[in-house]
Amino acid sequence: MSKEKQPFERLEVSVDDLLEMFKYNTFKVRILKEKVKTPTTTIYRCGPLIDLCRGPHVRHTGKVKSFKVTKNSATYWEGDAKAESLQRVYGISFPDAKRMKEWEKFQEEASKRDHRKIGKEQELFFFHELSPGSCFFQPKGAHIYNTLIEFIRSEYKVRGFQEVVTPNVYNSKLWMTSGHWQHYAENMFSFDVEKEQFALKPMNCPGHCLIFDHRIRSWRELPLRLADFGVLHRNELSGALSGLTRVRRFQQDDAHIFCTVSQISEEISGALEFLQYVYKEFGFSFDLCLSTRPDNFLGDIAV
Repeated sequence: MSKEKQPFERLEVSVDDLLEMFKYNTFKVRILKEKVKTPTTTIYRCGPLIDLCRGPHVRHTGKVKSFKVTKNSATYWEGDAKAESLQRVYGISFPDAKRMKEWEKFQEEASKRDHRKIGKEQELFFFHELSPGSCFFQPKGAHIYNTLIEFIRSEYKVRGFQEVVTPNVYNSKLWMTSGHWQHYAENMFSFDVEKEQFALKPMNCPGHCLIFDHRIRSWRELPLRLADFGVLHRNELSGALSGLTRVRRFQQDDAHIFCTVSQISEEISGALEFLQYVYKEFGFSFDLCLSTRPDNFLGDIAV
């Protein structure tokens, strides 16, 4: 196939024609009916293969000299645990075998530094199948963990944050008011208690809002900076769990700032400086990107 240099051709076709073309595949039909909002969309053709794709692609298969399937994993259609179970296949390609070998060598070296491997070997932490996605910190790991918390806690004090402690479980009424129930319920652990529905908190925002709303506030109290190391739970799909980088139970240096409109700019600058300081202390750098607004966003666009 590589020697044949089969070209990748971009074609724009009407949705009606594509529905007829892909009527044998229920998933592609769903994409066309649910995701495509225009009369036409693009497909790519390479030899006998024709498939839905936005592109772009390399010009032809001759650019792919070395190819490797790296892994596969189970997943659900659109991440919905109630939908069909599928297999996701991961692969990588390079224009020559030399670059493939360089990449494989890099991956081999990276695996030696995998935090999951180090955590087990140095008896810092481990995971267990009886509580998937929830980390067990052993004494050495707990010492490091608490040292990090104390570092952040000391910076909170310097920067005028006040630490609070909030509940782990809330009535679903709170999540309905905040909008999380309508937009995030599938990622929350929920259960019934005395004919009422409750859920473990996946984030601290609503709890901090309850603290702010607990009594009448004066403008003289603003900005009010609340910090929380509370335990959070998120019902991540089992296939998405990955060491300490993707878990179901975690704590974070979480804070919320209540301020006037005129104070927003200064508070954002302060938060970014805080972030930059902490990263610099650990020798890290970062790129800052503005988050895009999803289709089912919360809040008022005007605000």
